[in-house]
Amino acid sequence: MEQETVKLLNVLRRIARAAGYAAWTKPGPDATQFCVAQYNRVLARLSELEPSVKPLFTPLNDTASPEVIRMATRELLAYFEADEPESIRGFGRAYYIGCRPRKPRIKCVPIPIKW
Repeated sequence: MEQETVKLLNVLRRIARAAGYAAWTKPGPDATQFCVAQYNRVLARLSELEPSVKPLFTPLNDTASPEVIRMATRELLAYFEADEPESIRGFGRAYYIGCRPRKPRIKCVPIPIKW
């Protein structure tokens, strides 16, 4: 059950990202309707797994804007991320993988400029 919750939270992160992209690029209404449908499905499943979610979060209307979809998914994520270990939470993994000082290819040398 916990593994399924982690997978559903990953889907919520992707929905939030897609809704943010949809808000930025202003695609057709089918993209926002897809995000709403996915959010509502994930919310329904999370409500089955965690009954305390049901009174706190409501399904979105089909006419919800991408900004509202993004806010709703982030709020639902925030509810669950308080319980997750630090290694799984949010964007923590993305910033630590591959982040190391790089060897400079070109050495920067100060050049004096005369006025």
